[in-house]
Parts: sequence; C-alpha cells; structure tokens
Amino acid sequence: MEESNSLISQPSTSNYEPQLGQSDSTDACIYPSPITDTSSIAIVHKTNSTLTKQMKMTQFTLNKSAKKKIDNALAYFIATNMMPYSLVEKEGFKLFVNALNPSYKLPGRKTLTESRIPSMYSETRNIIGNIIRSADVFTFTTDCWTSSSNQPFIGLTCHFINANFKLTSACLGCIELSEDHTGENIADVVQMLFLDYEIPDRKICSIVTDYGSNMLKAVRNLNIPHVACFGHALNTAVSRIFNMDEIKDVVHKVKLIHNIFAHSWKAVREMGKVQEKFSLPNKKFPSYSKTRWWSMLELINVIIEQELGLTSFLRTYKNGGYKNLALQESDIIVLKNLSCIIQPIREITDNLAGDSYVTGSAILPVISSLKSKLSQITQLNESDDTDINGGQIKNMYTTIIEVLDQRYQGNKLLIMCTVLDPRFKIEYIEYDNLSALKKTIAEFCETTYESIESDGYVNNISNQLASQKKPKTGLSVIFGTPENNNMDNFQEVPLSQKIKNELDLYINNPKIGVEQDPLDWWNINKTTYPIIFVSAKKVMTVQATSVASERIFSKGGCILTDHRSSLTNEHASQLIFLTMNKDYIDKPVF
Repeated sequence: MEESNSLISQPSTSNYEPQLGQSDSTDACIYPSPITDTSSIAIVHKTNSTLTKQMKMTQFTLNKSAKKKIDNALAYFIATNMMPYSLVEKEGFKLFVNALNPSYKLPGRKTLTESRIPSMYSETRNIIGNIIRSADVFTFTTDCWTSSSNQPFIGLTCHFINANFKLTSACLGCIELSEDHTGENIADVVQMLFLDYEIPDRKICSIVTDYGSNMLKAVRNLNIPHVACFGHALNTAVSRIFNMDEIKDVVHKVKLIHNIFAHSWKAVREMGKVQEKFSLPNKKFPSYSKTRWWSMLELINVIIEQELGLTSFLRTYKNGGYKNLALQESDIIVLKNLSCIIQPIREITDNLAGDSYVTGSAILPVISSLKSKLSQITQLNESDDTDINGGQIKNMYTTIIEVLDQRYQGNKLLIMCTVLDPRFKIEYIEYDNLSALKKTIAEFCETTYESIESDGYVNNISNQLASQKKPKTGLSVIFGTPENNNMDNFQEVPLSQKIKNELDLYINNPKIGVEQDPLDWWNINKTTYPIIFVSAKKVMTVQATSVASERIFSKGGCILTDHRSSLTNEHASQLIFLTMNKDYIDKPVF
C-alpha cells in the first residue's frame, strides 16, 4: 500500500511519451488514483521533467467579461444562422454547452431578445451607416413580401462601390409594412429609410423594382430614375409564351402529368420500373411551382428525355386511365421549341442576378442579342410561313421582345450604363446619328459631374492630376512636355470640351473582353478619363434585377416559420437584417 501511495504522489516520468498535439515543454497529464473517490484525481504539469504546482480551480471559472463574449458568440450564431430563440431552452443544447464548459450558464430567452440581439442590431446598423456615409453613389432594390403568418414586410437593399473599388451591397432594412401596399405607403417607408441613413438625393443613381403598378407609383413619388427588374420582365414574357394558343394546351398536359407523380408514390414506383425496362435514367419528375417559371423548364426537359418510357407508362398505368395524356409528335415539337427558347432565358436570368459584379449594363446588349436571333429566324422562315417549328420559335421571340421593348426602350440611364461599360460601349446601342448620341452622353456626364462638385470630388481629381507632375529636367525645361502642358491647362479648358475630348478617346479605343471586370478597368484608367469616370462610377452600380431584395424574403421565410409565428415584427426585422448583413457584424473575439 505504501508503494502504491508513493506512486500516486510522485508519478514516474521516465517512460513518459508526449501524445500527438502535446508539447514537450508544458504538458498536462492526468493520473487517476486507484481510490474510488474522484477527489483524489491529481492534475500535474511537467516542465523540463520538473513538476509544477496543481492548477487552481479559479482558472476554470468565467468572469463577467468572458461570459459576455460567449453570450455574444451565441447571439451571433442565432442571428446569422436563423436559429430560434428557444434553442437556449432545448435540453440537448443545454447538455452540449455544459459538456463544453460547465462553468458557463446559458442566457435566457429574454436576455437574447431584449439585450444581446438588439445590441448587435444597433451596432451593425451603425457600422453600415458609417460605410454608407463614405460611399459616393447608390442604386437601390426594393420589394414587398407577406410571410406565411400574414406579416407584411418591405425590404430595401443598397448597392455601391466600396473603398476597394468593388461592387457590394447591404440590406438597409426589412421592416413591417402594416399599411396597404399602395404606392404612397411604399414611397413613405423607403424615404424614411433614406432619412435614417442620411442618404442625400444627389447620391441616388436609380431604384430597381418589379413592374407592379404600386411600385411604379412609388418610384414616381420618390422621383428616382427607375429600372424595371429584368428577371421580372423575362418572367412576364415566359408567362405570355405559356398562354399562347398553340402552346397552352401542351403546357396543361405537362401539368397534369406532373400531378400524377406529385400525388402518388405508386406512380413513381411504376415509372421507375418502366425506366429500368427501357434503360432510361432513373429520374424523378421535378416539382412545378406557379411562381417559378423555370421549374416548368426543368419538368419539360425531363419529359423530353423520358418520352419513350413516359408514353408506355401513361398507356398502361391503371389500365390506361391516363392514355389521353400521352404526348403526340406535335406536342414533343412544341416542348422542344419551348426548351430551346426558355433555356437561354434561364441562363440569362441566373447570370444577371448577381449583386457583386456589374449587371445593369448588360440589359441592352442582351435585348440586342435576342433581336438578332429573331432576325435570323425570320430570314430562315420567310419562304415557308407554315413551318410549325420555325413559326412557333419566331412567335416566342416576338413575344419576349415586345415585353422587353415596352419596359426598356429609350431608357436613358441604361443607355449611359451600357456606353460607359468598356465591354460594350456603343456596339449594342440603337442610334441614327452618332453625333447626337455623343451629345446625349456628354450632357449626362456634365450634369453628373457638376452635381458632385459640392462634395469636393472635383478638387480631388485635380489634385490627382497635379500629383502626377514631375519636375522638368534637361530639354523639358526649355521645350516642356505635351503631358505637362495638358495638365497645366486642365483647369482652363471648358468642361464641355474636356468631356468631348475624353468621350472621343474612350469610344475610339478598343473594347475589353466581356469576361473582364469593368470596375477594374475604370479604376486603372480614372486619371485618363477623370470627368466621365465620375459618371461611370455612378452607373456601374445599376442592378439588372431586384433579386437582392427577394433574397431578403428567402431568409425571412426561414426565420418566420409556422413554428415561430409568435415572433414579433420588430424581432423578425432585427433577425432578418442581421442574417442579411452577416459580413458587417463585429464577430466576437476570444
């Protein structure tokens, strides 16, 4: 027994081997005592084979500062990952936290809702407010939404060029809209957010919304240049295509076929057997949503691929009860034509839905490309107007272009946006007189430049040019240099002439590749085109779609679920705001 106790009080270190992840200089070793009383467990440290004193228990307890950091980390986790407040009351979560640190006591629901989350919300709003006050110009996207628990909200997102000259965005708010969704009420809420963030009118470039009558009226009340959401325009065009006389009956058939598999697991099972019999890919028929037209495209593509097996299934399932839905050859032609048209539209929508790169300048080039395709189809089918394949495709393209022309033809802001994008310039602009077009662009640039003179930006440009002057040496002392002479006379040349000179140089120089970033190009060439650069920086913020606002509501749908119907509108607004602005939240530091 004495020998055993001796081993406990003075553990041998001669055969000690450090484990993976442990240090030779300071390692903690736990030596269990053979005595059943757990209080006899000794924690010792080995430092260069010399034992140190046992660690004090106070080293494992949390002070107020440490606890607050963990509370803030918990609040960050709940806010940015759309977790319910009730998480802190779940037995399993309590057990997990206790296993990590028994000294930490979880905050209650009330502490989170009344202290931690509101504090994080307030701090993040201040951070975003400071960033916005330092930005030069903004484009906004907005939309309205009603949650599953019938809570109405309006979201507003701003898009701007940050200090690193990259296009970025921030959610300014997703707040309750308890009044009717009229144009006046929408305009009042948006104007209130502008005032909250101290955004002056001169810094507002445009606002992007859908084409609803209430949104159009709100934009008129706000007196802000408007850009119709390109995604919404394409959605309207595709909906009209689906309702064309020669197409709607086939589309209705497709919906009925979808319903068979959507409501019967037996039908799915039997179709699987048919797919195996005909060596077809084992694919399920995707769901169709009325509000997402691209879901019809996915369904059509699967039906075309599974045509042989689907026809066999419809003729045999439930003793031929669905054989009337079997697709004829003419139906398949219609579906292939539909897929041929709306597949590129889906790709266009996806590529123009981003908010971290320039998209607004691509709207007119896309419309021009669609018109070019329509022209080619028209020429190919001029000799045979009865050709069902060419005729249908022509009608589909015509429908799309009618919608797009209605919403974008003559939009001056989009013309400026396209011209000042070095990837496109004037190639996709419809004009009769180049001189008249240049005059219009020059007037826009002059108005924009003059409007920001009060912000001191013009002086900054002059200082940049002056800083590039080099001391004259050698023969340059006698003869001077053209570059320096130009800079010396920069202030003496009339503004209109400066703009004309820059515009001629800009348009005559070759375009850059479509894969290049126009913001990078302008950042490099801002001193070459100091006047029109101001306008370029403004219009490069224009968004092609209002998808950024729709993303707010996607997050909101994950927060305002049926299980969280009691969440107040104020708390919901805070949580949606925080999860949308995750990148701007000060992360807890340990």
